[in-house]
Amino acid sequence: QPAPSRPAGGSRSPAARAAMAPPAMPAAPGQAAPPRPSAPAVPGHVGPPRPSGSELDYTALVLCGPDEQHARRGRLFPDVPFDPTAAEYRRRAEGVAALPLPAHAVRPRESAGSFDHRFDAVARADIPSDGTWHTVTVGEISVGLRTEYLCVPSVEQTVYATLALSNATGQALLAGPVEITAGDDFLLTAALPTLAPGGVCRVGLGQAEGVRVTRRTNLHESTSGLRNTTTVLDHRVHVELANRLAEPVTVEVRERVPVSSDPDVRVEERADWSAPQTDTDAEHHAPGTRIWRVELPAGTTTALDGGYEIRIPSAKTLAGGNRRS
Repeated sequence: QPAPSRPAGGSRSPAARAAMAPPAMPAAPGQAAPPRPSAPAVPGHVGPPRPSGSELDYTALVLCGPDEQHARRGRLFPDVPFDPTAAEYRRRAEGVAALPLPAHAVRPRESAGSFDHRFDAVARADIPSDGTWHTVTVGEISVGLRTEYLCVPSVEQTVYATLALSNATGQALLAGPVEITAGDDFLLTAALPTLAPGGVCRVGLGQAEGVRVTRRTNLHESTSGLRNTTTVLDHRVHVELANRLAEPVTVEVRERVPVSSDPDVRVEERADWSAPQTDTDAEHHAPGTRIWRVELPAGTTTALDGGYEIRIPSAKTLAGGNRRS
């Protein structure tokens, strides 16, 4: 009988070696027969491992904690016994997320905007597990503070105090409540917007009773040009400021001039005001906004005069439609 052919490569499979093993010889009297080698089991699956049905039940998988054995630590297993105590702790911990936020508080996912930032705590802290919010000091960031006063007398003849914050550090400030004090006196709790590194923002402090503003306007209509073909609307603005505080203040007075989309309608300004700087993410200005910035010493008053002329060709005027403040 011909011998079985040898597989390519000169090696035999385990099954072939088992089949070609010599038969066991009968043991001599008084001697034990040597053990017959058994054939190794043939694996039933070839290829990458396939998870079982229990391993695909993701809702039933539990992450093993640091107290587990080294082989199980930090891995998902479906056969971890249910711990009612741990489940209750988890339910209570997740229930905190459903609590109403404190006043002016904003969740980080909503307030972070378009940047990511990591906050490193200066020390460890113990937080009571009583199901309520607690304030924990993570770190201290020095920001620039400057009190400024703002008014738009054409809309409301009231001066408002604002706190200008500038963040010159490499740390970010997320939106949330900010407590404002003057010396040892608590003023109010306001909402602080997100302040990225290098950002500037304003926080309103309410009406400033110690700084007053009044505004008066005058409109004069005339004609000019050859054969009086141009209607001239001369608007004059007079603003008075009074500082009744015991300290100097910086007041920003905002006005607005018309903006024309018709090249034949011209607007000529006659004032020492200036256009605002380029709009930032923290503050946007309407088209035609003009700004006066006044340094007002304690107990003094000042007057601001400005205005503008609107020149309209007579062919584009409306009968009786030019008289407006």
